[in-house]
Amino acid sequence: MSTDMEAFELAKIIRQRFQDGDAKLPVLPEAVIEVRKIVADESKGAADIAKVIASDSTLSTTVLRIANSARFKSGSTEIRNLSMAIQRLGGRKTLQLLTAISTQLHLSVKNKELQALLREASKHSLLVAVAAQHLSRLVGSVDPEEAFLAGLLFDVGVPAIICAVPDEIVKCDGEGRKQLLRQLHREMGGRLLTDWQMPDAFISLASHHGVEADDRPRENLIDLIDAVQFLLHSTGIELPFDEVPEGMDALHYPPVKRLGLNETHLAAVEVELEDGFDELSDIFC
Repeated sequence: MSTDMEAFELAKIIRQRFQDGDAKLPVLPEAVIEVRKIVADESKGAADIAKVIASDSTLSTTVLRIANSARFKSGSTEIRNLSMAIQRLGGRKTLQLLTAISTQLHLSVKNKELQALLREASKHSLLVAVAAQHLSRLVGSVDPEEAFLAGLLFDVGVPAIICAVPDEIVKCDGEGRKQLLRQLHREMGGRLLTDWQMPDAFISLASHHGVEADDRPRENLIDLIDAVQFLLHSTGIELPFDEVPEGMDALHYPPVKRLGLNETHLAAVEVELEDGFDELSDIFC
Protein backbone atom coordinates (compact mmCIF):
# COMPACT_ATOMS: atom_id res chain seq x y z
CA MET A 1 0.00 0.00 0.00
CA SER A 2 1.34 3.46 -0.89
CA THR A 3 2.19 6.01 1.79
CA ASP A 4 -0.67 8.27 0.65
CA MET A 5 -3.21 5.43 0.73
CA GLU A 6 -1.96 4.20 4.10
CA ALA A 7 -2.32 7.71 5.54
CA PHE A 8 -5.80 8.05 4.01
CA GLU A 9 -6.99 4.78 5.56
CA LEU A 10 -5.49 5.60 8.94
CA ALA A 11 -7.09 9.06 8.85
CA LYS A 12 -10.50 7.38 8.48
CA ILE A 13 -9.79 5.19 11.49
CA ILE A 14 -8.75 8.19 13.59
CA ARG A 15 -11.85 10.18 12.61
CA GLN A 16 -13.99 7.21 13.63
CA ARG A 17 -12.22 7.01 17.00
CA PHE A 18 -13.07 10.64 17.68
CA GLN A 19 -16.65 10.11 16.51
CA ASP A 20 -17.04 7.10 18.82
CA GLY A 21 -15.55 9.00 21.76
CA ASP A 22 -12.59 6.63 21.93
CA ALA A 23 -10.17 9.52 21.31
CA LYS A 24 -10.36 13.01 22.74
CA LEU A 25 -8.56 16.25 21.92
CA PRO A 26 -6.32 17.80 24.61
CA VAL A 27 -7.85 20.11 27.21
CA LEU A 28 -6.44 23.42 28.37
CA PRO A 29 -4.45 23.64 31.62
CA GLU A 30 -6.65 24.38 34.62
CA ALA A 31 -5.07 27.81 35.06
CA VAL A 32 -6.07 28.85 31.54
CA ILE A 33 -9.63 27.63 32.06
CA GLU A 34 -9.81 29.68 35.27
CA VAL A 35 -8.48 32.79 33.49
CA ARG A 36 -11.18 32.36 30.86
CA LYS A 37 -13.82 32.48 33.60
CA ILE A 38 -12.26 35.63 35.08
CA VAL A 39 -12.10 37.39 31.71
CA ALA A 40 -15.83 36.74 31.29
CA ASP A 41 -16.56 38.24 34.73
CA GLU A 42 -16.74 42.04 34.51
CA SER A 43 -16.30 42.37 38.28
CA LYS A 44 -12.75 40.97 38.10
CA GLY A 45 -9.56 42.36 36.62
CA ALA A 46 -5.81 42.08 36.08
CA ALA A 47 -4.96 41.24 39.71
CA ASP A 48 -7.34 38.27 39.66
CA ILE A 49 -5.85 36.98 36.41
CA ALA A 50 -2.31 37.47 37.74
CA LYS A 51 -3.11 35.45 40.87
CA VAL A 52 -4.26 32.48 38.79
CA ILE A 53 -1.34 32.60 36.34
CA ALA A 54 1.11 32.80 39.25
CA SER A 55 -0.08 29.36 40.38
CA ASP A 56 1.49 27.86 37.24
CA SER A 57 5.22 28.62 37.24
CA THR A 58 5.71 27.69 33.59
CA LEU A 59 2.90 29.93 32.37
CA SER A 60 3.85 32.86 34.61
CA THR A 61 7.51 32.81 33.59
CA THR A 62 6.67 32.54 29.90
CA VAL A 63 4.08 35.34 30.00
CA LEU A 64 6.59 37.72 31.61
CA ARG A 65 9.33 36.84 29.15
CA ILE A 66 7.04 37.34 26.15
CA ALA A 67 5.64 40.59 27.56
CA ASN A 68 9.22 41.91 27.78
CA SER A 69 10.21 40.61 24.35
CA ALA A 70 10.22 42.53 21.09
CA ARG A 71 7.09 40.57 20.17
CA PHE A 72 4.86 42.51 22.59
CA LYS A 73 6.86 45.17 24.44
CA SER A 74 6.18 48.80 23.59
CA GLY A 75 8.53 51.48 24.90
CA SER A 76 11.50 51.02 27.22
CA THR A 77 9.70 50.29 30.50
CA GLU A 78 10.44 46.83 31.85
CA ILE A 79 7.38 44.80 32.74
CA ARG A 80 8.32 43.52 36.18
CA ASN A 81 5.28 41.54 37.29
CA LEU A 82 2.25 39.71 35.96
CA SER A 83 -0.20 42.51 36.77
CA MET A 84 1.82 44.92 34.62
CA ALA A 85 1.92 42.37 31.80
CA ILE A 86 -1.82 41.79 31.93
CA GLN A 87 -2.59 45.51 32.05
CA ARG A 88 -0.36 45.96 29.03
CA LEU A 89 -1.95 43.13 27.05
CA GLY A 90 -5.53 43.30 28.29
CA GLY A 91 -7.51 40.38 29.66
CA ARG A 92 -8.65 38.87 26.36
CA LYS A 93 -5.26 39.11 24.68
CA THR A 94 -3.68 37.57 27.80
CA LEU A 95 -6.12 34.66 27.55
CA GLN A 96 -5.28 34.17 23.87
CA LEU A 97 -1.57 34.30 24.68
CA LEU A 98 -1.97 31.72 27.45
CA THR A 99 -3.78 29.44 25.02
CA ALA A 100 -1.01 29.78 22.45
CA ILE A 101 1.66 29.16 25.11
CA SER A 102 -0.19 26.02 26.18
CA THR A 103 0.12 24.56 22.68
CA GLN A 104 3.89 25.00 22.90
CA LEU A 105 4.55 23.90 26.47
CA HIS A 106 1.74 21.65 27.71
CA LEU A 107 1.18 19.18 24.86
CA SER A 108 3.53 16.22 25.22
CA VAL A 109 3.95 12.49 24.53
CA LYS A 110 6.24 9.73 25.83
CA ASN A 111 7.37 8.31 22.48
CA LYS A 112 10.74 9.82 21.51
CA GLU A 113 10.03 9.85 17.78
CA LEU A 114 6.77 11.70 18.37
CA GLN A 115 8.57 14.08 20.74
CA ALA A 116 10.86 14.96 17.83
CA LEU A 117 7.81 15.54 15.63
CA LEU A 118 6.34 17.87 18.26
CA ARG A 119 9.62 19.80 18.41
CA GLU A 120 9.59 20.15 14.64
CA ALA A 121 6.02 21.46 14.74
CA SER A 122 6.92 23.89 17.52
CA LYS A 123 9.98 25.20 15.69
CA HIS A 124 7.98 25.79 12.54
CA SER A 125 5.19 27.62 14.36
CA LEU A 126 7.76 29.88 16.04
CA LEU A 127 9.26 30.74 12.64
CA VAL A 128 5.83 31.53 11.24
CA ALA A 129 4.93 33.62 14.31
CA VAL A 130 8.07 35.76 13.96
CA ALA A 131 7.62 36.29 10.23
CA ALA A 132 3.88 36.92 10.47
CA GLN A 133 4.27 39.56 13.14
CA HIS A 134 6.99 41.38 11.22
CA LEU A 135 5.07 41.25 7.95
CA SER A 136 1.91 42.53 9.63
CA ARG A 137 3.81 45.57 10.88
CA LEU A 138 4.85 46.33 7.32
CA VAL A 139 1.46 45.95 5.64
CA GLY A 140 -0.82 47.23 8.42
CA SER A 141 -3.86 45.09 7.59
CA VAL A 142 -3.47 42.69 10.55
CA ASP A 143 -2.76 43.52 14.19
CA PRO A 144 0.88 42.46 14.89
CA GLU A 145 0.08 40.78 18.19
CA GLU A 146 -2.78 38.87 16.57
CA ALA A 147 -0.42 37.84 13.78
CA PHE A 148 2.08 36.52 16.32
CA LEU A 149 -0.58 34.46 18.09
CA ALA A 150 -1.83 33.22 14.72
CA GLY A 151 1.63 31.90 13.92
CA LEU A 152 1.68 29.94 17.16
CA LEU A 153 -1.83 28.56 16.65
CA PHE A 154 -2.41 27.93 12.94
CA ASP A 155 -0.98 24.38 12.98
CA VAL A 156 -2.31 23.51 16.44
CA GLY A 157 -4.05 20.50 14.95
CA VAL A 158 -0.67 18.81 14.58
CA PRO A 159 0.27 18.52 18.28
CA ALA A 160 -3.39 17.94 19.11
CA ILE A 161 -3.56 14.81 16.94
CA ILE A 162 -0.15 13.54 18.05
CA CYS A 163 -1.14 13.82 21.71
CA ALA A 164 -4.66 12.45 21.22
CA VAL A 165 -3.82 9.30 19.24
CA PRO A 166 -0.07 8.61 19.55
CA ASP A 167 -0.69 4.87 19.18
CA GLU A 168 -2.12 5.48 15.70
CA ILE A 169 0.57 7.94 14.61
CA VAL A 170 3.43 5.54 15.38
CA LYS A 171 1.95 2.98 12.98
CA CYS A 172 3.26 5.10 10.09
CA ASP A 173 6.85 5.71 9.08
CA GLY A 174 8.30 9.24 9.10
CA GLU A 175 6.84 10.46 5.81
CA GLY A 176 3.60 8.58 6.42
CA ARG A 177 3.14 10.44 9.71
CA LYS A 178 3.46 13.77 7.96
CA GLN A 179 1.04 12.72 5.24
CA LEU A 180 -1.44 11.70 7.93
CA LEU A 181 -1.04 14.98 9.79
CA ARG A 182 -1.43 16.96 6.55
CA GLN A 183 -4.78 15.26 6.02
CA LEU A 184 -6.11 15.78 9.54
CA HIS A 185 -4.52 18.86 11.11
CA ARG A 186 -6.90 21.49 9.72
CA GLU A 187 -10.13 19.84 10.80
CA MET A 188 -8.72 18.84 14.18
CA GLY A 189 -7.14 22.25 14.72
CA GLY A 190 -10.43 23.97 14.02
CA ARG A 191 -12.23 21.58 16.34
CA LEU A 192 -9.68 22.07 19.11
CA LEU A 193 -9.82 25.88 18.99
CA THR A 194 -13.62 25.68 18.96
CA ASP A 195 -13.49 23.51 22.10
CA TRP A 196 -11.07 26.00 23.64
CA GLN A 197 -13.46 28.88 22.84
CA MET A 198 -10.95 30.86 20.82
CA PRO A 199 -12.09 33.72 18.56
CA ASP A 200 -13.58 32.80 15.19
CA ALA A 201 -10.61 34.32 13.33
CA PHE A 202 -8.23 31.74 14.83
CA ILE A 203 -10.68 28.88 14.26
CA SER A 204 -11.01 29.87 10.59
CA LEU A 205 -7.25 30.10 10.28
CA ALA A 206 -6.64 26.64 11.73
CA SER A 207 -9.40 25.20 9.52
CA HIS A 208 -8.64 26.87 6.19
CA HIS A 209 -4.96 27.86 5.96
CA GLY A 210 -2.98 26.49 3.05
CA VAL A 211 -5.96 25.69 0.82
CA GLU A 212 -7.41 27.85 -1.96
CA ALA A 213 -11.04 26.70 -2.01
CA ASP A 214 -14.51 28.15 -2.55
CA ASP A 215 -15.34 27.91 1.15
CA ARG A 216 -12.13 29.64 2.27
CA PRO A 217 -13.00 32.82 4.22
CA ARG A 218 -11.50 35.94 2.66
CA GLU A 219 -9.67 37.01 5.81
CA ASN A 220 -6.37 38.86 5.90
CA LEU A 221 -5.11 36.75 8.80
CA ILE A 222 -5.32 33.54 6.75
CA ASP A 223 -3.69 35.22 3.76
CA LEU A 224 -0.91 36.52 6.00
CA ILE A 225 -0.03 33.09 7.37
CA ASP A 226 -0.17 31.53 3.90
CA ALA A 227 2.05 34.28 2.49
CA VAL A 228 4.56 33.68 5.28
CA GLN A 229 4.57 29.94 4.63
CA PHE A 230 5.19 30.54 0.93
CA LEU A 231 8.05 32.88 1.80
CA LEU A 232 9.62 30.35 4.17
CA HIS A 233 9.35 27.65 1.54
CA SER A 234 10.96 29.90 -1.08
CA THR A 235 13.98 30.40 1.22
CA GLY A 236 14.50 26.65 1.49
CA ILE A 237 12.68 26.01 4.77
CA GLU A 238 10.58 22.85 4.70
CA LEU A 239 6.87 23.17 5.42
CA PRO A 240 6.33 19.99 7.44
CA PHE A 241 2.52 19.87 7.40
CA ASP A 242 1.34 22.10 4.54
CA GLU A 243 2.07 22.40 0.83
CA VAL A 244 2.48 25.40 -1.48
CA PRO A 245 2.61 25.57 -5.29
CA GLU A 246 6.02 24.70 -6.70
CA GLY A 247 7.70 27.00 -9.21
CA MET A 248 5.33 29.95 -8.71
CA ASP A 249 6.68 33.47 -8.33
CA ALA A 250 5.86 34.77 -4.85
CA LEU A 251 4.16 37.88 -6.20
CA HIS A 252 1.73 35.68 -8.17
CA TYR A 253 0.71 33.59 -5.17
CA PRO A 254 -2.97 34.47 -4.45
CA PRO A 255 -2.58 35.31 -0.72
CA VAL A 256 0.42 37.53 -1.52
CA LYS A 257 -1.55 39.30 -4.26
CA ARG A 258 -4.60 39.81 -2.03
CA LEU A 259 -2.44 41.43 0.66
CA GLY A 260 -0.75 43.69 -1.90
CA LEU A 261 2.75 42.58 -0.92
CA ASN A 262 5.85 43.45 -2.91
CA GLU A 263 9.46 42.27 -3.03
CA THR A 264 10.52 44.80 -0.39
CA HIS A 265 8.03 43.35 2.10
CA LEU A 266 9.22 39.81 1.47
CA ALA A 267 12.92 40.69 1.73
CA ALA A 268 12.37 42.53 5.03
CA VAL A 269 10.72 39.49 6.58
CA GLU A 270 13.60 37.25 5.56
CA VAL A 271 16.06 39.57 7.33
CA GLU A 272 13.97 39.51 10.54
CA LEU A 273 13.69 35.74 10.80
CA GLU A 274 16.95 34.72 12.45
CA ASP A 275 17.03 37.19 15.34
CA GLY A 276 13.33 36.87 16.06
CA PHE A 277 13.42 33.09 16.02
CA ASP A 278 16.42 32.97 18.37
CA GLU A 279 14.58 35.22 20.84
CA LEU A 280 11.49 32.99 20.86
CA SER A 281 13.56 29.82 21.08
CA ASP A 282 15.13 31.17 24.27
CA ILE A 283 11.64 31.67 25.70
CA PHE A 284 9.98 28.40 24.70
CA CYS A 285 12.83 25.91 24.50
